[in-house]
Amino acid sequence: MSINKRQADLMLFIVAILWGSSYVFAKLTVEAGMHSGLINACRGTMCVLAGGLIFFKKIRHMTWVDFRLGLVIGTINFLGYYLQTDALRYTTPAKNAFLTTMYIVVAPFLLWLFWRERPQRKAYLSISLSILGMAILTNVFAGHFHLQYGDFLTLVSTFFWAGQIIFFAKYAPHASSPWVIIFMIGLCQGTFGWITTYFFERPSLGSVHWVQALIPLAILAIGITFLAQGMQITGQAHTDATTAGLILMLESFFASVMSVIMGYDPLTPQLVIGGVILLVANAIMEVDLRSLVVLKRKMF
Repeated sequence: MSINKRQADLMLFIVAILWGSSYVFAKLTVEAGMHSGLINACRGTMCVLAGGLIFFKKIRHMTWVDFRLGLVIGTINFLGYYLQTDALRYTTPAKNAFLTTMYIVVAPFLLWLFWRERPQRKAYLSISLSILGMAILTNVFAGHFHLQYGDFLTLVSTFFWAGQIIFFAKYAPHASSPWVIIFMIGLCQGTFGWITTYFFERPSLGSVHWVQALIPLAILAIGITFLAQGMQITGQAHTDATTAGLILMLESFFASVMSVIMGYDPLTPQLVIGGVILLVANAIMEVDLRSLVVLKRKMF
């Protein structure tokens, strides 16, 4: 299927909504007594089973390039998700959410550093607005900001999220099928998750409420890990990494919206103002500012 940049960006916008909704389901699994390694293990295993059943023929013809690429992206995905989730044991959710969005700052400069791709000028404005919007959205300005151990873990995770954005955009399109890569991501999540659970989380297994965790885990595995990441790979193949990062950063905004809908948080001015600023930042990346200047000159 051939899609243009606008359609790709819309696809990524839907991905941001799906990822934003995942916070509600992840919260349910945590409330069921699960730790980060076990969550990764279960969602990865479910993703592998779903991928194997639906895309068996594509997976059976997996190439060596597919395997290596999937292994790299899958490892990056696991490390980013594990560090981000584990950081919540040492810092507040607001600071964790704010610092996680720093991947949008990291990605363009990783591209510049390793691939010699200089960011567009307007990217600096969009990035600045995005950081401001997320700071307001997570209400960071309401308290004192001190870098704690959990904050450090979150900052480290942003490099992995930035790496995933770049690898999805640059290398995933070379795979024989995006669903083969998703299968490999699930395989890495499951394998590394079970290893982590065995060595570090065994004492907590007795307190897990498996019946309570089953449905949100299935939604996380099939709807989020499998479907959303498949759409992300497809969409990023037809847009640039910086724009993709800014759109996907709306995940935190939609997470806040879902939290309001589900009754976890009230509708606040911070949510409205921060969300509007994020939308403006994305609009700047989507619009060709030079063409607007030319149009204005022609009109006047």
